[in-house]
Amino acid sequence: MNKSFILFAVLASATPAFVQAAAAEARAAPSPDRPCSFATTSEVSSLIGAGITSAADERFRCKYQLADGWLETKLMDYGLKASRDIYDYNKARGKPIAGVGDQAYVLGATLAVKLGDVVIVVDASNMRRPPGDAKLAAVARKIVSRIP
Repeated sequence: MNKSFILFAVLASATPAFVQAAAAEARAAPSPDRPCSFATTSEVSSLIGAGITSAADERFRCKYQLADGWLETKLMDYGLKASRDIYDYNKARGKPIAGVGDQAYVLGATLAVKLGDVVIVVDASNMRRPPGDAKLAAVARKIVSRIP
């Protein structure tokens, strides 16, 4: 039997598995078009100490549903005026939180983080009992750790 034919047969049979593995890896990697991919429901649930029933990607935000409301995370381009407005508002009126991104400010139940040209917002204002600043910062750190 021809050696080239054998090599081709081996590669051809391995290709579907390789393609499937590569596709699965791409789906598992965090992606801005899937903001929930930066922090799983179980991770966020553990970090805030509350049970999350579901999570839904909604364009640039992830909405984590809880029994008593929801928590949302947003990934936004700092170059957009709306993103800068949110960040600048928290910066002007909130208190600084050290160790999260380049700069982070919490105002009420909302944490706004700047990391390079990205603004990350962790907003728990729609929860009956929002988690404290340290828990909001922990969620933000998880997201920041996954931004390349």
